[in-house]
Amino acid sequence: MKSGSINSHSLSWSLALQAVVACVLGYGINSFAAPFDSAGIAVFGVGVAVYASLRFPPVFSIPLALIISIPLWLEHGSIVGKESLTLLPIVISFFGYNKSLKQVIKIGAGFWSIVFLPILLLEHSLHNGDNVNMLFSGVLVTWVSGVFGLITGHFAYLAIHGLKRQTSGESQRVTLHFLFSYFFSGCFFVASMAVIYLSVSLFQHQQEQQIRNYMAQRVNVLAFQLSNFIKQHQNAVTSTAQLLSSDAVEASFDDAASTSLEVLASHNPEFLTFLIADKSGDITHAYPSGMLEKAHRNGVPNVAYRPYFYEVMQSGKTYLSNVFQGRGFGNDPIVALSAPILDKEGLPKGIVEGSLSLKSFAAIDRLSLNGFAMLIEDQKGDVIYASQALDLKPLSKGPVYACEPQCGVEIENGVQGKTWLRLTENMSFANWRVSYYFDKRLLLISMSNYLLKDLLLLLALSAFGTFTGYVVAKMVGAPIRRLVRYIADFDPSNKDIAEAPQRALHIQELSSLSDEFMSLESRLRGAFAELKDARKAEQMLNVELGELNQSLESRITEKTEHLEYALKRAEAANVAKTQFLANMSHEIRTPMNGIIGSCELMLDSDLPEHVRARAQVISRSAANLLMILDSILDWSKIDSGKMQIDIQSCVLRELLDASCELYRSTAAAKGYDIQLQIENYVPAVLNLDAGKLSQILNNLLSNAIKFTREGEVLVSVSYGSNALNIAVTDTGIGIPPEKLDLIFEQFEQADASTTRHFGGTGLGLPITKGLVELLNGQLDVESEIGKGTSFKLVMPASVGEMDLSSTLKNSEATPVALPPGLRILLAEDNDINAEIVMDMLKASKVKCIRTRNGEDTVIAERKHDFDVILMDCQMPIMDGYAAAEIIRREGRNKDSLIIIALTANVFAEDKNACLAAGMNAHLSKPIRKQVLFDCISSQLARV
Repeated sequence: MKSGSINSHSLSWSLALQAVVACVLGYGINSFAAPFDSAGIAVFGVGVAVYASLRFPPVFSIPLALIISIPLWLEHGSIVGKESLTLLPIVISFFGYNKSLKQVIKIGAGFWSIVFLPILLLEHSLHNGDNVNMLFSGVLVTWVSGVFGLITGHFAYLAIHGLKRQTSGESQRVTLHFLFSYFFSGCFFVASMAVIYLSVSLFQHQQEQQIRNYMAQRVNVLAFQLSNFIKQHQNAVTSTAQLLSSDAVEASFDDAASTSLEVLASHNPEFLTFLIADKSGDITHAYPSGMLEKAHRNGVPNVAYRPYFYEVMQSGKTYLSNVFQGRGFGNDPIVALSAPILDKEGLPKGIVEGSLSLKSFAAIDRLSLNGFAMLIEDQKGDVIYASQALDLKPLSKGPVYACEPQCGVEIENGVQGKTWLRLTENMSFANWRVSYYFDKRLLLISMSNYLLKDLLLLLALSAFGTFTGYVVAKMVGAPIRRLVRYIADFDPSNKDIAEAPQRALHIQELSSLSDEFMSLESRLRGAFAELKDARKAEQMLNVELGELNQSLESRITEKTEHLEYALKRAEAANVAKTQFLANMSHEIRTPMNGIIGSCELMLDSDLPEHVRARAQVISRSAANLLMILDSILDWSKIDSGKMQIDIQSCVLRELLDASCELYRSTAAAKGYDIQLQIENYVPAVLNLDAGKLSQILNNLLSNAIKFTREGEVLVSVSYGSNALNIAVTDTGIGIPPEKLDLIFEQFEQADASTTRHFGGTGLGLPITKGLVELLNGQLDVESEIGKGTSFKLVMPASVGEMDLSSTLKNSEATPVALPPGLRILLAEDNDINAEIVMDMLKASKVKCIRTRNGEDTVIAERKHDFDVILMDCQMPIMDGYAAAEIIRREGRNKDSLIIIALTANVFAEDKNACLAAGMNAHLSKPIRKQVLFDCISSQLARV
């Protein structure tokens, strides 16, 4: 008894917890904003309420359904739609709790589609009858929300609790055909709905964003146009005042004043009236003719009380009034523009005033697209001009919203109680504000057509899914029914063997069930003869299978041997190619080290100009040859997939400046410069492979300068969507359209004569393309013959973090010099290379000893104390790798000694081998003096 009480108590707590979870989950899901705006109600939490209606008794599920539906009533929308979605789980609770699967479907679908769908249609006809698309799309959105809730809630209940036995003891009997059809069509509906709703949401967001972009652009243009409009008319009034202030018209002031007003009116028809008043405010001249007499008749011959008079007389400056109601000369709302007439001492002796009609702004307003409205307010918030759609009269107070000044673009309960999209801009010349409005209902109407088509597509897809589910379920259920009938008709006493229903037993489990029953039937009939025949057939089958297996094994072995042989040949060819490139690189870099090093040392000394010029030619030629060699090696790495990516934080400006500076002297020699334009919003630090980006930019700049004789080379840089955008544009010879696809092929140029005229290997752009693709970027080219070429690079790059001050400090550091008395051991078997390195070190007053092989290097290190060893890797007797390993293991100063590899081996595996042998750094030949000194100094700084 006690145990039963404990179990009952645990069960009640479990149900309470499930109810709380369902309530919180359903309320939270219903609180989500609709994925798109429509006249209907798009919610997704009704399914939780339906699940609760099936899981809990009505006394619990109905309060849960009401709580879950609260977010529906907090939003705008159809009252009948809210009532329908709230009542759906309540009806299911009353009539579907503890009922069969089919009963739940009948109650839910019947209530939702037969009872409330016509009511929904009637309500939407009353509110949205002026737009058929909006009417039907709103009804369908609400209907889809209910269907989605019914399906998901019912599916969740069946998935968690299954088809349970009724209280009467009878089980829920449903056919496999019905169950499969229901689940298939339901899942198809939910999946189709998700895709279509996502499509509609994205499309609506895109449309609204386009409208907002247009509004932002348009409000800026309006502010600019209106400012220019006011400024132009202010200048006209000011010019007239200045003319009347001159000494030349003093003698004939009356004639000049009348003529000036007529000219002013003819050139500025937007003004309603003009007047000239003396220093007392008395009107002396007016336009149009007869206006002065009208002012006297109306008793307003003096304007001294007007702000446009006394403000000008006090300040001596031009004046722009707020909007006001005209008196004496007309009742139209106007804006006054006035300017002072100055005497010889520069003091105001009167004014020129023009009354600008607010109807002048209608011409600007008419340029707006349909659905957009313009509102102009003065500094007091009074309406100067409003589009007809806003229904705001001039001189009335402009709309004030409760959300000000933190209002967003969307304004609810705005002008006329509508929802508007609004953007504002202050005018630069006048202290006015321009607002640009768009009625969001128009967006909703335009979206309704698209939404209705998608919802009809959803219905079509749902019908297709239901039909497909029916067909598939029939394919599954029909063989089962035939097999059941065959088993039911089986009579063991009947010696006639009926044919088993093998047709359509394409499902393995059903086919196995049929085979098992046939086997059982055979045993019951005592058909030993059939069993013997079956054994014979089995033996024959085994023989055939054995022969087949042997044949297959032989063919597989043969194919495997062929594949292994082909793979070994491919691997051998790849190894041979890599070894050839490594040997070629080593053999070329060794004499290149002598050439470039000798030229660098010669250029450091005082030479006659013609000798220096010759040395510079040799140095540049050697550098070009080295560039060709590096291009071949880079292409080999890209082609073999061995190129590695190194993403680090990089100061973008320094990288771009370095690349441009590298080619600036070459461009200057041709008579033009390299222009670098970086947008202000480009981040200072980005995460990217700086080395490869520099190589890409260098290749593009080299290519641009090579083919540009005059004009300029422009490098423009922008950033957006986590991508760096670089465009290198030149004014060179251009590329024919039919050749644009060939320039990225290796050893290809736009024309055979290009190589003769400009040189090049044809590897620069293929390498660049390979590097860009390695970095998941994109490289495009646009070109026009005789006008130039533009390469556009888009490369993924996130914003990075780096200490820019330390970077700037490092970038401004002076060239490094070695400390005097530094003890250096040079291990180099090549006399020329050794002589060049020792000459580089000689001027720094360091102590340097040379050895010719690794064995002598180990012996020398044991006898003397050295600070640095410059180690060649390929030497006779013992190479540099072995020597470094011995020194690190047994050396005199094995822990503090710095070992730097000086080698012609430049592959990544060569560098890794040097570091693995215990060396601190790796420098590839040819060796540059400053690079060598920088490397030694940086390693010394770490000790």
